[in-house]
Amino acid sequence: MTKTKMMVPCDKLWVNLVHHKLELSLKKLSLLLKKLSLSLKKLSLSLKKLSLSFSLSLLMCLLAGNVWAKEKNNVYFCEFGLSGGGGFVLGDVNGMLFKRMEPVGGAFVKYKFNGHWEIKLTGEGGVLGVGDLGNLGGRESVMFGGGNVVGEFNFFNYGVQRWKEYRTWVTPALLLGLGFVVFNGTAAVTMPMGIGVKFKLSDRVNMGLYWMCSKTFTDKLDYVDDPIGLNAGFWNNRDWYSTVQMYISINFLQVCAPCRNGVKVLKKY
Repeated sequence: MTKTKMMVPCDKLWVNLVHHKLELSLKKLSLLLKKLSLSLKKLSLSLKKLSLSFSLSLLMCLLAGNVWAKEKNNVYFCEFGLSGGGGFVLGDVNGMLFKRMEPVGGAFVKYKFNGHWEIKLTGEGGVLGVGDLGNLGGRESVMFGGGNVVGEFNFFNYGVQRWKEYRTWVTPALLLGLGFVVFNGTAAVTMPMGIGVKFKLSDRVNMGLYWMCSKTFTDKLDYVDDPIGLNAGFWNNRDWYSTVQMYISINFLQVCAPCRNGVKVLKKY
């Protein structure tokens, strides 16, 4: 009788233990299924985004190809455009790319020598993100304005006449120039440089994207001037600012096809 009484609690304990382990296993399985469901939802969302991006890219290519096929084959000497995007300062406060982006915008006028070489005069302004400056009243940005003369090199023979060799409607580009920036009542010389890509959407309309980094010959753009006592030289210990902008532009001053005697005529409209 004593042995029988001792076995009953052990059996109950064993049953309870098995039941508890089963509950834990079911909870783990439920959690795993929830994670799997969440992963499937994320995958579905990613596939939808990828499908949408692919569809938009395909549509843009088809539209651009259709426009390109129907263009009048006109080529222009000059281009006027407007741009907009974001900008930030790289200096003593912030050392990370694309951090504290603030709105910037600008305009430009461009002269095209040929399908590879161009030069433009730009004006830009707005706000540049600086970083956390709690000891200076919490200021995290700086207003600026400036201008540049920038040369552009197109890798491909961009937007020229149909009979030109290697003619394309899209090209990557390199940019390098010289300019100035004005901020907080101070002016400084700048050296802008960058990369970009441009698309010819129609006979007269272009669009593109640029990422520019401008070396400023001052260390005061982020409100902090030589905080650790380094000797500032002509190049070292100076602030940079960077902008990422998208633009749209209109061509003007048409280049007519060469006449039989080789003379080119300008058509001003």
